[in-house]
Amino acid sequence: MKNCKSSRAAGIVKLFMILAPLAFLASCQRDSQVLPTNSLSTSVSAGSASKSLATVAVAKITAPYAASAPVSYYNKNNITITDLVINGGTNGIALYNCNNVLIQDCKIYNTSSFGIQLNNCTNVTVQYCYVTNAKSGVHVYQGSGIKVNKNQFYNMNGPFPDGCFVQFAGVTGGGNQINNNKCQNDAYWGHPQDGISLYQSSGKLGDSIQVIGNWLRGGQVQFDSGGAAGVVLGDVGGSYQVARNNVVINSGYVGMQVVGGSNIKMDHNWIYSSSTPVSNTGINCGNYSGASSYNINISYNQVRWYQSSGKEWDLWLDNVTTPTGWSTNIQKANISATSLLPATIITLQ
Repeated sequence: MKNCKSSRAAGIVKLFMILAPLAFLASCQRDSQVLPTNSLSTSVSAGSASKSLATVAVAKITAPYAASAPVSYYNKNNITITDLVINGGTNGIALYNCNNVLIQDCKIYNTSSFGIQLNNCTNVTVQYCYVTNAKSGVHVYQGSGIKVNKNQFYNMNGPFPDGCFVQFAGVTGGGNQINNNKCQNDAYWGHPQDGISLYQSSGKLGDSIQVIGNWLRGGQVQFDSGGAAGVVLGDVGGSYQVARNNVVINSGYVGMQVVGGSNIKMDHNWIYSSSTPVSNTGINCGNYSGASSYNINISYNQVRWYQSSGKEWDLWLDNVTTPTGWSTNIQKANISATSLLPATIITLQ
């Protein structure tokens, strides 16, 4: 059985993003009050994708959308970026040291790097956007007050250390959210990695970083840098994080995992995989951060996860103290890929 430490090779390669450790007191108690529902549309198909990395055709542009070159801003405040279609370029939208920004209703295709990149920004909301055929969908390096909500991400290319639908790296403080997004990677498209990753990121007591109500389907099906997961909390440390009400299907090596950090809660998620070339464990909890990890709650999740061998392996503790609530998780849950999500989740709507 392959050790899940390989799935955290990202922490070694991503040294360029390493920040000073952030220490906070323990508690996730108020997070239990946050119970949003997923109300995303599922009415229109985006069609199937090729297994090659050919340029994705741009959907028909109709009003109010306008074709645009890639957008890049430095030190801008109080701006709105909306109703754009961006095809090609390095980053579709890149912001550096910007504050109070709304990015809304934009469609971004075929970028050689990120769909949306935010570096050292504060109070930025990304909502109702669509990103496809990019290294990663939204990549956030440092900053606070970042909300990535109700977007659609389709076919992230990677390779490692990129390949996430959304990654927060060094994001701190309150008001940080990755909620109610719809995400899909088709099999053998590119080299996707972790679907949603919180890397060395820390919220606040009573205001944890939220990963809530997301739908994730598909992910890594071949090893190119260890094993990927659908949702990763505590990636090389971090604190005050909560993942709740997410649906993860066939995401790769692991469904969801906590791999370090403190004051972290993962509860009421649905996690399923059929047998794929790399599938291993539904939920994993370990500590590969090199620092102490404590106050971890993993509870009330429903899991059914088949390994590449066909054997079911739903839960795995990798040499760590048993998390709070561990016995409440439901193994061999009565769930399947078809019962958890509709056939079409990427709608361009």
